[in-house]
Amino acid sequence: MNISNGKKQYNRTAGFTLIETLIAIFILTLTIGGLLELAANGFYSVRYARNQLVADALLQESLEYFHNSRDTSVQNNIDWQSWVNSNQECFSSNGCTVDPYATSQKVKACTANCEPIVFYDNNDLYGYNSSTYPSQNGQTLNGATPTTYVRTITMQQLSPDQVNVTSKITWLNGQSSKTTTQSILLTRW
Repeated sequence: MNISNGKKQYNRTAGFTLIETLIAIFILTLTIGGLLELAANGFYSVRYARNQLVADALLQESLEYFHNSRDTSVQNNIDWQSWVNSNQECFSSNGCTVDPYATSQKVKACTANCEPIVFYDNNDLYGYNSSTYPSQNGQTLNGATPTTYVRTITMQQLSPDQVNVTSKITWLNGQSSKTTTQSILLTRW
């Protein structure tokens, strides 16, 4: 306190009061928290988009396999009913799986549930091979990594000249289960 001319003068130092400081910290915390929430949602969205793209590609691959199989049978002079009979596994209520990269038995009937698809790290392909599933302790064998994708194909004969092929993919995105389905109608040529 300075006293000059009989008047009291107080030196005020510039600074924040305790309340101003607490409010500034609160606003800063809300801002940082919002940015972290935005980043977390962004990572979730990126993972979901990647998983959806893979599921769509696997779905399309299976439908194209049957479309190509029908076309190839026509080129090889295999009649329509023989082609339909060659895919009998897919007409059951449990459906079937298709592995276009397999050297033999590309179409297999599902028992109660279809097998999950594995990812082959060494050649970037998805497929099925029971010898390359993970061991009990979670380690992968022969370059195959387990996925949560399960592809089920079902066929339904709508008329003597038409077969509806439906492919369904289910997978886990985090803890939530996702499903996408697509169908094609194949007709006798």
